[in-house]
Amino acid sequence: MRIASALIFFGLFTCLSDQTAKEAWAGAFAVREQSTEFQGMSFAGDAAAGGGLSGMFWNPAVAAYAPKGWSAEIDGTGIFGNLDIHSEAGTTKLGFPGIAADSGNMERLSMVPAGYAAYRLSPDAVLGLSINSPFGLRTDPDRNWVGLSHNRFSEITVFGATPTLAFRLMPSLSIGVGLQVDQMHVNFLRAAVSVPDAPDIKVEVDGTGVGFTAGVNWTPTPQTSVGIGYRSQIEHTLKGNVSVPGAPILFAIGNRVESDVTLPSIATLSLRQGITDKFRLLGTIEWTQWSVFPKIVLTCPDLGLPFCTNPSHLASSVPLNWEDGWMFSLGGEFDATRQLKLRGGIGYELSPIQVPTNRTTLLPDQNRLSLSGGASYALNDGVTVDLAYSHFWGLGGKTDRTDPVIPLPPAPPVPVPERVLGTVDESADIVSAALKIRLGGP
Repeated sequence: MRIASALIFFGLFTCLSDQTAKEAWAGAFAVREQSTEFQGMSFAGDAAAGGGLSGMFWNPAVAAYAPKGWSAEIDGTGIFGNLDIHSEAGTTKLGFPGIAADSGNMERLSMVPAGYAAYRLSPDAVLGLSINSPFGLRTDPDRNWVGLSHNRFSEITVFGATPTLAFRLMPSLSIGVGLQVDQMHVNFLRAAVSVPDAPDIKVEVDGTGVGFTAGVNWTPTPQTSVGIGYRSQIEHTLKGNVSVPGAPILFAIGNRVESDVTLPSIATLSLRQGITDKFRLLGTIEWTQWSVFPKIVLTCPDLGLPFCTNPSHLASSVPLNWEDGWMFSLGGEFDATRQLKLRGGIGYELSPIQVPTNRTTLLPDQNRLSLSGGASYALNDGVTVDLAYSHFWGLGGKTDRTDPVIPLPPAPPVPVPERVLGTVDESADIVSAALKIRLGGP
């Protein structure tokens, strides 16, 4: 009966996971919103044992502290984002008839599901499973804006499952390892020519990649827990098609396209420290190796078509030149009653994009500050409900991006540089809820 309940629980999560993350509210297009509990502390302490199962995302050794028998957790996060690019003098299409000066809000409501389950195989071994969307992006500007030939719509979705094994080597030391299996899908639209209502160039590719997770947790005293977790790089060979549906014959193409993408490794160091019997202080430092993603390159296996042989367009590389990203957070957790826990936290993130010329209209990321609050309420010994809220502020950034664009026929298809220069305005309200269930067992 308990096994059946666990399967039903995860079946529900699988249905929800069709709505994988469409917004990125960590550096670049990483999605950190994998836990309601840690959302309430701006992700302070997320890799240190002592909380719920969702810590497995950052550190698989956390699974070693799962309760006896079956336990499971399902998290859902709603992101209400605002992202605008306000163009300035120097933008190529600024003032052109039928073309808007600003992007409009490029982000919409997005849902991020996450699920976790664990079963204690023995006093010292636990089998776990997490299902997440660790990376995601969606930017949807006004169709006829000054950057129409740079970006009309961009979407990246990564959906992954990570089976995990965790072991307690001694009472104070645990380790964990896991296998990451990710499915990545990319959908990208830009104007075929730089005029209002021009047909879209559409690129759609997907692929599967495999990586690993590893971690260790040390509890030198009952009040202290230190965790270090690592999520490896994952290499994807994305395959699909490029097309310009409904366009004049010159642009009406359909062609295979490929791209090799390496998703970054992530290392997380966290501390959970008891200050009193009821209050705990938590902290996290996280590093993401975005420098392994220096550019986007699309190649065409089938030669002979204009968009694949002309280096001015999709076959050329798009330089990114990103740096590694960093996140720092500090939070606290207070036992208000036997059933109620209260949380709060502050976070600061250094974006991998620090130079305006590297801040593309696809991903105008910038440094961020977050403030968070949350609570947990135990309905009984086996069921707990978590709630959390965060507000993010973008700390200011400009984009100064020049990309080559194919001119309108009958002009020769020679690349013409078009510039988007502007200020990025970004903020978000994030609401999260989770249900934790302890199913028990032998």
